[in-house]
Amino acid sequence: MLTNKYDGPLNSAAVFALTVPAALYSFIALLNLLLLWLTPLSIIILGIYFFAGHASTRFYYAAALSRRLRRGPDLTFSNGGVGLTPLIAPIKLMTADFIRLAAAFPISLIACALTHSPVLSSASTATGGAVSAVTIGMDIFTVVFGLAVTGTVLFVRRGTAYRLNTIHQGPILTLTPTHLEFHPLLEAEPVTIAWDRMPYLAGIDLVTVKRDSTKKARITTTGNPVPTTIDITCLDLTYEQLQRLIGCFACRPQYRGALATDGGVTLVRALIDDNPAGWPR
Repeated sequence: MLTNKYDGPLNSAAVFALTVPAALYSFIALLNLLLLWLTPLSIIILGIYFFAGHASTRFYYAAALSRRLRRGPDLTFSNGGVGLTPLIAPIKLMTADFIRLAAAFPISLIACALTHSPVLSSASTATGGAVSAVTIGMDIFTVVFGLAVTGTVLFVRRGTAYRLNTIHQGPILTLTPTHLEFHPLLEAEPVTIAWDRMPYLAGIDLVTVKRDSTKKARITTTGNPVPTTIDITCLDLTYEQLQRLIGCFACRPQYRGALATDGGVTLVRALIDDNPAGWPR
């Protein structure tokens, strides 16, 4: 929760690194369910909520990355060009984590109420007052802990700029026969660069802004040798893939016309995958 990272590695190892811990957290949640029946304590209920929630969000993220690996980037043909949809699964993951942790305080109150409900309280009353005293003590700890988690998350959230309600819903990159268009997620208007200006990708930098780890592209043109910095956070392309796209259409005007047809999607995907079989002959 200290730094939000939106551009992690896209490979099978990343999917594995998400799936295995998620399965482990699911197993721990099931063990806590058994423990709850034997020893009904509010902190155990809160723990089940945390473990199950963490597992479900990681399973979702692993599924999103797996889909991206199988199908490649989401490409669409519209408005006379090929658009690339940003991979916003990391933003959805951060949002889900925020909601899950922000709800810790109300969940802790619900956990205390469940502990004293007829279903769970029977186990504690059967063993006498000692367990009841422990139950009350754990209730106090659970509420204080839940309040601390909620307060901390609400405070930390203020440093997060990339939210589902602050980003646009269109393509982050659009390729047309006349120009290249970047549309940063937090910007209202896109950045347009004509192919005749010979855009070149000088580099990609990871820059931390407050709590967000952002990705910046440095683009040079014939009329401006000083690189222009453009936010490409959530554009799930490597430097090599993005430069291959830009370089192809900047240096080969004969390829640009394909971007105005349905075949443009096939061409762009072939360039991203470095598959010469899909290039024009």
